[in-house]
Amino acid sequence: MKTGLVDIKDLLKMVADDNRLAFTLFYDLYYDQIFRFAYYFLKNTEACREVVTEVFFSIWQSRLKLKDIENIETYLFVTVRNETTRYQTRMSKSHFVSLDETSLRLTAREDESPEDKLLVEEMEKILNRVIDELPEKCRLIFLLARQEGLKPKEIAERLSIKESTVRVQMKIAVDKIVTNLKPYFPDITFTLLLAHIV
Repeated sequence: MKTGLVDIKDLLKMVADDNRLAFTLFYDLYYDQIFRFAYYFLKNTEACREVVTEVFFSIWQSRLKLKDIENIETYLFVTVRNETTRYQTRMSKSHFVSLDETSLRLTAREDESPEDKLLVEEMEKILNRVIDELPEKCRLIFLLARQEGLKPKEIAERLSIKESTVRVQMKIAVDKIVTNLKPYFPDITFTLLLAHIV
């Protein structure tokens, strides 16, 4: 996969070979994405900055492994998840919630009634739990679509996988969400659900 003027595989190899300039380029290239992943778990800007610093430090310490990484997006997501877990373990539970309690905000529309807003809040709690329970690849694909607004083709290109794989994983995610929401909201339409989760 090429990013700008550099092939990411070449860049990772240069970082693995102790090239600090290459690591700076890597840092600039992936800082925003790593921050977004951290924010998904923490919902706190200052906490995210600390975790992002730890993530890059961890990557530099483990730079020899970079040569063998097949999919950098998945690697970064897993690394961020691990660092946020460590961060939350260090923090007081009275100040920081666990990963299971983190919130993926649903969009509240201005014209929604109080009843609709309450529905959204309830859906949000269940949705967040279901997303956390998705398989790693499935969750990453769903978040790239939901948080970054990427189309299946764009996700496939970013993750170096087939577009059909993206669509299958998205279907798995949506099916699991529908299955988990239906018992609580039997009258909710599929269209309304998609309007809130995507």
